[in-house]
Amino acid sequence: MNIREYYQKMSHSNFHASSISLGLAVIFFIGHVVGLIPGPIILITAPFMLISIALYIVHRIYESRIKELPRDLYGTNPGLLDAEHILLTFLPAPTLRLLLFAPDGNLMGEIRDRNMKWFMWMVPNFLSMLLAKRYDLVNPEGHVLAEYHIGRGLFNEMAIMDEEGSLIGSYQEKRTFMKNEGMIYKEDGTEWMPIDTPGSLNSFEIATIDGKKIVTYQEGWMPVEWGRRFKTNTPILTFSSPVEKIPRLIIFGFCAAALNHRSN
Repeated sequence: MNIREYYQKMSHSNFHASSISLGLAVIFFIGHVVGLIPGPIILITAPFMLISIALYIVHRIYESRIKELPRDLYGTNPGLLDAEHILLTFLPAPTLRLLLFAPDGNLMGEIRDRNMKWFMWMVPNFLSMLLAKRYDLVNPEGHVLAEYHIGRGLFNEMAIMDEEGSLIGSYQEKRTFMKNEGMIYKEDGTEWMPIDTPGSLNSFEIATIDGKKIVTYQEGWMPVEWGRRFKTNTPILTFSSPVEKIPRLIIFGFCAAALNHRSN
């Protein structure tokens, strides 16, 4: 997948959702006409009509972005485990489906929930957040690079495994209304990366306990060239150079925990 295909997926998804919402409004209106649904029909159908209009507008926005994409879209990228800059986008999903793009618009990897069953859409968000989850980090070919096991409960407790299933780290969270606090541990339980980020997650930095900077996360600004391909508020991970494989896998796991249930 590349950024053009991503926009096409989002455009089609919003168009279909808009059509379904409009269809429900029509069904309720017909039911009212034949006497099956009593009450003020305008109040009954108005929410579906408004949702349909809003989703159609989003569909048109993505269609416009597809037309605005430059022709010379793609280049050569160093790979997910070597790239300095990685942009994060989200596909519609009941929990998390996080796409990792290079600045030129090529897909570099994905973090996705193993339990993508259809009935998960029916689980309320506040309840789903309390359930245990298992996420996989995969490359564009679908090869698993890491596994993230998040325990049940209000605060994230996550075990992080490599592609062979060996423990390489863990994360324990203490969340407040204003910020996210916690600690990332090495596989032997040694404290490694303290977490102290704002609750809004608009911008933060992660460093080791001895002050070595690992990564920054930023929303709301990007180079003009990247803005030709991505939305303005697309989150950007910028790794300090060089960052080895295991710390990168750890950071992607923290993103999975912190951005759980977020979508565009």
